[in-house]
Amino acid sequence: MAHLLGIDARCMLGGNLPEQRGLDLAELELLQDRLREIQRLLFHMVEDKAGTFANVFRQPELTQGLELAHRLEGRFEDVLLIGIGGSTWGTIALQAALCHGWWNDRAELRGGRPRFHVLDNSDPDALREALACLDPARTLVNVVSKSGTTAESAANFMAATAWLKAALGEGWREHLVLTTDAGKGLLQRIAAREGVAVLDIPPTTGGRFSLLTNVGLFPAALLGLDVKALLAGAEALTLDAATAPLERNRVLQASAASWLWFQQLGSVHVIMPYARRLRYVANWYVQLWGESLGKRMDRQGRVVHSGSTPLGALGAADQHSLLQLFMEGPLDKLVSFVRVEKFQAPSPIPQTFMDDPELAYLAGHDMASLINAEQVSTAEALRVAGRGSRALILPSLDAYWLGQLFQFFMLETFVNGELLDINTFDQPGVEAGKLLTYGRMGRPGFSVKETELAEGLHFMAGE
Repeated sequence: MAHLLGIDARCMLGGNLPEQRGLDLAELELLQDRLREIQRLLFHMVEDKAGTFANVFRQPELTQGLELAHRLEGRFEDVLLIGIGGSTWGTIALQAALCHGWWNDRAELRGGRPRFHVLDNSDPDALREALACLDPARTLVNVVSKSGTTAESAANFMAATAWLKAALGEGWREHLVLTTDAGKGLLQRIAAREGVAVLDIPPTTGGRFSLLTNVGLFPAALLGLDVKALLAGAEALTLDAATAPLERNRVLQASAASWLWFQQLGSVHVIMPYARRLRYVANWYVQLWGESLGKRMDRQGRVVHSGSTPLGALGAADQHSLLQLFMEGPLDKLVSFVRVEKFQAPSPIPQTFMDDPELAYLAGHDMASLINAEQVSTAEALRVAGRGSRALILPSLDAYWLGQLFQFFMLETFVNGELLDINTFDQPGVEAGKLLTYGRMGRPGFSVKETELAEGLHFMAGE
């Protein structure tokens, strides 16, 4: 049996006092038949030849990306990733979690691998600074966009391509890789016309669920990360979720418990990793959860306005900011901690200032035991205050366990969507703003009807 990440949900059960709210386990038991249906659906998704997040570890497109990364090894000093949302957040989280914290600053830490940079917004200063400071002759640009038409990514793509052409002439093509929907779309056409390398994303794998495809794994391979271990972790957790008996199926039961929490007790889901390297996992999760579950309509065409609000935090730093709100603010939050049991370096606390009891008590401990004690203590303080939490426990911070963590969140999002009876994989609420932007920027076929601001709001425009 594969090793699986730990899930400690005891602090979701409340306590003996009325204010110590918790799950109604009888209600959880009533969900078991529905979970069996969802498990059957998940099993078919794993076995389906069409690529989805549930069987990324079986997708043939991955070989394409890994082979290209191998051919490019040693050729570039910098990788510039261009994309937005699901095209970048997961890769940013992977790089931060598995690369040294001073990766871009110290060549000896990279072992010949490139530095890593991201353009993930339409911020003109960020674009100007990146192109001014990178050497085009030593930079690989990886543009990631399923459609190729997302305005922010398209604008950065156009600017980076012009930058490469101006500096490198006909050699610019060797410095560009496009990652996009397999077999169709704008970037596929450009790649075929210009002779640029292109990597495929399975068309049935949505952007925010695409981290463990070429979207994230090609840059990960360029950085020398253990792609096989990432996929092995995701596969182990997925197969357990799809096949393990319900009574010991940690993914499905934990997912049902979170769904029940948001039906009964709360509307805000906080992700709070207790490891600085995991800080961007929270950013990736915020998009995954919010864009997947925040829906106006269910599958039956009923107006439901579903979804709980995701919020990222970082332990232990945010114990000194957001925790006050979690402890004494509205009773509307479930806090999901992520704890690392074994850090790469526990960092013993030296016996300094031993004449000062306010400091001396820390001597003989280490930083790893301190940060984990803070997580456990915060969970207990929340429970006593009637606030729910759970802990996802990684035995260590490596590629295998990180693959499991990412896949757990994707599976839990999928299960919550099924229990809500919504389409987890679309994002109609995002499209309206995109269409209006196209109209304002003059894209053919799109128009925008200007609406006058109310007289009393003109001050917002400085009038």
